[in-house]
Amino acid sequence: MRLFMVVEWSKGSPFRYAWKEGRLALVGKDRPAPVNYGLVPGLLNPADGEEVDAVYLGAPLPPGTRVEGEVLGMVWLADGDHKLLLGEGPAALGLEGLAPLLAWFAPGRRPTLLGPEEAWAWVKALRGLQNRYLGALLGLAVGDALGAQVEFQPKGSFPPVAGMNGGGPHDLFPGAWTDNTSMALCLAESLLEKGFDPQDQMARYLRWYREGYLSAKGYCFDIGNATRRALERFARTGNPFCGDAEGAGNGPLMRLAPLVLAYRQHPNLLQLARLSARTTHGAREALEATEVLAWLLREALKGASKEELLRLEPFQDRDLHPAVRRVVEGSFWNEPEEGPGYAPGTLEAALFAFATASSFQEGMLRAVNLGGDADTVGAVYGQLAGAFYGQEAIPEAWLAPLFLRDRIETLALGLLRASARPTLP
Repeated sequence: MRLFMVVEWSKGSPFRYAWKEGRLALVGKDRPAPVNYGLVPGLLNPADGEEVDAVYLGAPLPPGTRVEGEVLGMVWLADGDHKLLLGEGPAALGLEGLAPLLAWFAPGRRPTLLGPEEAWAWVKALRGLQNRYLGALLGLAVGDALGAQVEFQPKGSFPPVAGMNGGGPHDLFPGAWTDNTSMALCLAESLLEKGFDPQDQMARYLRWYREGYLSAKGYCFDIGNATRRALERFARTGNPFCGDAEGAGNGPLMRLAPLVLAYRQHPNLLQLARLSARTTHGAREALEATEVLAWLLREALKGASKEELLRLEPFQDRDLHPAVRRVVEGSFWNEPEEGPGYAPGTLEAALFAFATASSFQEGMLRAVNLGGDADTVGAVYGQLAGAFYGQEAIPEAWLAPLFLRDRIETLALGLLRASARPTLP
């Protein structure tokens, strides 16, 4: 069990550096470090949103050194700022740096020394959560791009989708996606820059609609009727809650993942999901279907089993719209006639693919080959299955051509950082 770390603060030195944007920056002077301090690149601690801290036990190493060591344990701190212990073999725990390290922390932080098995289990849990975050947002875009190839076509009227080939009614290049991902990325950027701000969310959606911001083709080429009406109403009135009572489509579902990624720990997540939906859709069944999907995504991120998810237990005793009630009671076990644009029907179709398949790939092909509103059914399935199976379960052949893949990954990790402190502005 070995990890790499980058040294930021050399043992015995008072000069403290920090790794920022790919290079070291001097932070200032402090007490001489008792060990080599640093971080594990690319591994985020959701307790504080920062990369995991680590120390290397042994001789002083210059700042910027990339060093690999065996995971020997960790110092568990009450404030969540834990330090992994790396070194060469168990004997390193007896080096003179370990006792000064424990004494370094203030008593209120209550440092506790844990062994290698506990430390490695913690690392695996962090990697798993990060994998699920990436899976949720990448899965949304992958499902959108795959489904866009057969959008609007009746089920069974086209050769089954098997790969990322492009084309479809919008003549997209392989890996290009539609309004589902454009709006999801607008929402992700808004949440990262402004917190939960419906006014800002709608302003970004309007920019996409009018200017083609975050569109795969540079202009808005695919938009639902309810969303269009809401954005035009917002442009006239400035009121962010423009969803009308007839807006029962799947628009709130298709873009939802960023909200859950940012606020998975917030006690009012379902209410936030409902508010997010109301910006463009106002029908009861669309709002309730959005709440159900928000719960599913949150529980999948936690690592819930498929059986736990499909029981939908918190909604069994709720007063729900009849169409949402049917989904909650298990109508998704039956294959839909087609991929519908109606919010409860889209949720049902995505859950059918999720419930009856044993892998991300199998379920995705089941979802998009329903035809109809295949891009949105694929996007909704991709969010849930990505959060459940993780990025590693998504075929690389689907990820490799994905438009703006790096940006999507950066946003997913930014939302993981943001979820450390899920406060509202």
